[in-house]
Amino acid sequence: MQWTGLNELREKYLHFFETKDHLRLGSFPLVPKDDPSLLLINSGMAPMKKWFLGQEEPPRHRVTTCQKCIRTPDIERVGITARHGTFFEMLGNFSFQDYFKEEVIPWAWEFLTKDLEIPAEKLYISVYLDDDEAYDIWTKKIGIPEDHMVRFGKEDNFWEHGSGPCGPCSEIYFDRGPECGCGKPTCGVGCDCDRYMEIWNLVFSQFDSDGNGHYERLAKPNIDTGMGLERLACVMQGVGNLFEVDTVAAVLHHVEHIAGKTYKQNEKDDISIRVITDHIRSTVFMVSDGILPSNEGRGYVLRRLLRRAARHGRMLGIDHPFLTELVDTVIKSSEQGYPELREHENYIKKVIGTEEERFGRTIDTGLAILNNMIDKVQTEQIKSEGKLVLSGSDVFKLNDTFGFPLDLTKEIASEAGVEVDEDAFHVEMNKQRERARSERMAKDISGWSADLFGELTAEPTRFDGYDTLRENATVVALSDGDELVDAIATDAAGESKSGVLVVLDHTPFYAEMGGQVADHGMITSGGAKLKVTQVKKTPKGYFVHTCELLDGTIRTGDPVTAAVDEARRMAICRNHTATHLLQKALREVLGEHVHQAGSYQDEKITHFDFTHFSAVSGEELAAVERRVNEKIFASMPVVIQNLPIEEAKKMGAMALFGEKYGSVVRVVDAGGWSTEFCGGTHVKNTAQIGCFKILSESSVAAGIRRIEATTGFGVLRLLDERTDVLARAAAVLKANNLKDVADRAESTVAELKETGKELDALKAQMAAAKVDGLFDKATDVDGVRIISAYLTGTGADTLREMIDKVRDKAPNAVTVLVGSDGSKTMMAVGVSANAKARGLKAGVLVKKIAAIAGGNGGGKPDFAMAGIRDTSKIDEALNAVPEIVKGELDL
Repeated sequence: MQWTGLNELREKYLHFFETKDHLRLGSFPLVPKDDPSLLLINSGMAPMKKWFLGQEEPPRHRVTTCQKCIRTPDIERVGITARHGTFFEMLGNFSFQDYFKEEVIPWAWEFLTKDLEIPAEKLYISVYLDDDEAYDIWTKKIGIPEDHMVRFGKEDNFWEHGSGPCGPCSEIYFDRGPECGCGKPTCGVGCDCDRYMEIWNLVFSQFDSDGNGHYERLAKPNIDTGMGLERLACVMQGVGNLFEVDTVAAVLHHVEHIAGKTYKQNEKDDISIRVITDHIRSTVFMVSDGILPSNEGRGYVLRRLLRRAARHGRMLGIDHPFLTELVDTVIKSSEQGYPELREHENYIKKVIGTEEERFGRTIDTGLAILNNMIDKVQTEQIKSEGKLVLSGSDVFKLNDTFGFPLDLTKEIASEAGVEVDEDAFHVEMNKQRERARSERMAKDISGWSADLFGELTAEPTRFDGYDTLRENATVVALSDGDELVDAIATDAAGESKSGVLVVLDHTPFYAEMGGQVADHGMITSGGAKLKVTQVKKTPKGYFVHTCELLDGTIRTGDPVTAAVDEARRMAICRNHTATHLLQKALREVLGEHVHQAGSYQDEKITHFDFTHFSAVSGEELAAVERRVNEKIFASMPVVIQNLPIEEAKKMGAMALFGEKYGSVVRVVDAGGWSTEFCGGTHVKNTAQIGCFKILSESSVAAGIRRIEATTGFGVLRLLDERTDVLARAAAVLKANNLKDVADRAESTVAELKETGKELDALKAQMAAAKVDGLFDKATDVDGVRIISAYLTGTGADTLREMIDKVRDKAPNAVTVLVGSDGSKTMMAVGVSANAKARGLKAGVLVKKIAAIAGGNGGGKPDFAMAGIRDTSKIDEALNAVPEIVKGELDL
């Protein structure tokens, strides 16, 4: 048994099973495809469920993979121990109704003992309690001594997850030696200590469970094996845990270097070093697969991991953003198995760096708020069961608003002798999850299609819509939305019936997918007429047409004519092809970091979401728009081919970020300028797009921008709308023609400005005249001149000017003026310098005087304003001024 690097182990395993006629597949992306039950891929078989369940034909019935996986149920334990991690690689070999126990058990033994030369005496085997078949293969065919065999019950050696395929499993353990054990006489396979390490699990899917304890033997069973690559590396490298494996240790040593710390010298530092090491590996792979930080779903997992790593960096004394420095080491240690990491290097660094900087800004705000919360608890002695406790709802708000982690809150609170009401916190978190779940359910309208048509055994619907928009077909299945039916008819009154679901054997209708909306059109059969308003594709490949039955009766087995709305399809094609040109133009203008983050095309507009970390300037948008239109006017042919994926990549075809493709891909090439993988519908020549116009650019999420645009008749509609607006503006401005509107508007604005200046000057003259008259009615209170008046037709600005003039003329005055401009009534109070020196404050006076008239306000010591609600009491308020002033004077 020789020391072997992790990357070499991966290659050895995959090559071994290639020699056993397995198809080697690359790792599937971490984002599950067509599987809403999973947030992130967490096992080797997870991306292949549809092949195990028989929903799709696999590319071969023998497959081997090394699958990147993320598991986060124990995220709080990561770092605390060296056992836990969030990112790992799972080696696997799979049989889809091909070989079974007789083959897989000897192969597993051959690989471990022959290829890796692991001593046989170091390996122990467990089997399911009743699985004599596996036991006999291990003991009689392989020759495993009985003292190296154990039988376990259902909890340990039977793989089952609800209803569906399931079966017993056999696990292979490596004995790390008594020095790693607990020393108990009972220590053996299955003990909780670290001596016997499970390295490989062979699952024999030979039953079909109904979920209620009843099992039917499968006619053609499956094999699903899983071996943690890092665990295998631990064995082959003679190390204690995953953080000491060569590729992981390289990252850990880089963390030591940045922090100026040495691992295994301080337990608290070790926890932080392990957290950063694990989390940066997870986040690099997640970002590479197109996941972006957000406040929900897998984006929230990414954000949480990044922020947890950044916080532990601070705890190590790292006082600057550092995570992007570690990206280089992660890529260098893993690019042999995952070359896409190097391809996405700049993008990964940009996403991680931006999130770390954002957290650096918010954590300080969050700390200040948390410290205030703790101070309040300590000051007010907020207790529960005799302990100082932070409110769970307050902690949740801190987490939800500032992304402040619960574990950090608990840690800081604990240092202050304060606990957190975690139960209340989790109540709020669950409420949030339910809200998010409800929103997802409200958006997901395709669930019925899988449920209602999941039991069909007919061939999947053949899509012919790339080549024709009208064809004859046959009704395979019908539903009224609740259940499958044989026929649906309009009622006796001839009223149309909505929500009719129709599955055809083949169809020209494009099903909603890839951001492109579904086709609309008509399905007719004899006297039956159905208006198609939506089309979705089920996991088993059936195109479900949502229709309104306008007339007649439709039956299963009926021959029909399916006809797509040609004008609408063409408009969608224009927008979709324009989206491809837009992406290419954005990459040329903004940079190669631009990647598609989502798109939407219907007959009116296209939305294109893309990765970019600042607003796109007006000049950049103009350049993008001009470039797209240049390619439209160049009349470039749009060529669509189905090509082997490697040939497509050599052409430079762009793939959807984080997407997993088969061996053959559909490539859309616009004149050799824009080349992308795409399953949508397109024009045959860019000239058919007509014209392209950007309507808006905005932010839709952190690091994600959206451009909305239109083409063809959409541009003509936009021109008509804007021409109409200009025509109306010309009429109002009395411009002779449309091209004079701007000049006429400028001159009108200039005239208004000049009139405004004249009006301001006139108001100033009037205010000055009024001020002179105010002094005639002034009264004296202990040497302070009281000037007060109610001036109708006078707004707030004029009141302010008048008070400024009084202050200039009378340094010992208090001025109280009430004005009304027809819409509201305001009170202004001014206190001159000498009066202010005697303790009078405008803010105090205005509150007391205005209160008499039902008003309230405030301001500075020399000037304040208040609104007046009860105008009938204005005189009463003004008459009270001398007494109020006298009461506030320092005598």
